[in-house]
Amino acid sequence: MMRLFKQKKSPGWFALRASEKGTCVAHVIQNAKPTVAFSGARQESLKDNAGIKTMTADLSMASLNCSLLLAKNEYQLFQIEKPNVPVNELKQAISWKLKDMIDYPVEHATIDVIDIPADPNNSNRQSYVYAIAARNELISDYMKRFIDFSGSGLEVIDIPELAQRNVAAYLEQEGRGLAMLSINSNGGLLTFTSAGELYHARQIEIDTKQMQSMDSEKKSSAFERLSLEIQRSLDNFERQFPYVTINRLVLAPFMEREDFYDYLKAYLYIQIDRFDLSDIFEFDSQADLGDLAMQASLLPVLGAALREGKSS
Repeated sequence: MMRLFKQKKSPGWFALRASEKGTCVAHVIQNAKPTVAFSGARQESLKDNAGIKTMTADLSMASLNCSLLLAKNEYQLFQIEKPNVPVNELKQAISWKLKDMIDYPVEHATIDVIDIPADPNNSNRQSYVYAIAARNELISDYMKRFIDFSGSGLEVIDIPELAQRNVAAYLEQEGRGLAMLSINSNGGLLTFTSAGELYHARQIEIDTKQMQSMDSEKKSSAFERLSLEIQRSLDNFERQFPYVTINRLVLAPFMEREDFYDYLKAYLYIQIDRFDLSDIFEFDSQADLGDLAMQASLLPVLGAALREGKSS
């Protein structure tokens, strides 16, 4: 997403994101199969200066290319009709469109724009972009905190939708689009990608606690609501992007995945698959995978660390 700081560093990318219990981290080096040098959960908070200093010392962060993944309450993502303006005027035009969409002055926002590929066979079809907005104060605070207390700086600030896109790119089939669902303690995220590009994303307000409910009625209700959200999203995507054929839905690792997979197979018309992190990554001995809950927490930072070859 936003490149902020640049100096020569060690190979690969190091990504961090806030979690319920502290911080999730991962360092990925691009090889034929991406290698996870280390990954895991830390108890330190990204809002705690001493915690950042501790992580820096333990993980040699000062020598790494660092990417921070924003939490879903720290940014807003909008799908907007692409203004018919020159490329160098696009961000300004998007800013004008965002004035009535965000609840603070647009002058106080850091804005980035991501193209959604247009229909290659119909130049008259309306094109869209994704606009990302975050408060300047938030971005500045993170930048200053890392410069002051990690002996380094943040090169990139990213969002979960783009991190999931990076993972999906390794699972796509040529000439076909892919729907991917992940669920962790922050909620669910459904993305639609093709040829390594993000076309659509939807945050879903169902988290792993609801999926793991001991009350069978509550669990069944969560499954039903989630399945309905997925079906509606597939139908909406097909109407908006008829030039992209989605032939599979893949389920990322999360708790209760097997039960939901069995439920979903009887509900949807498309092929449903599961994948494991080891299908995409090689894990060194220092990489802690843990159970499905841990893997669900790590997936966003692993995706954020898959940056080589990405322009955004």
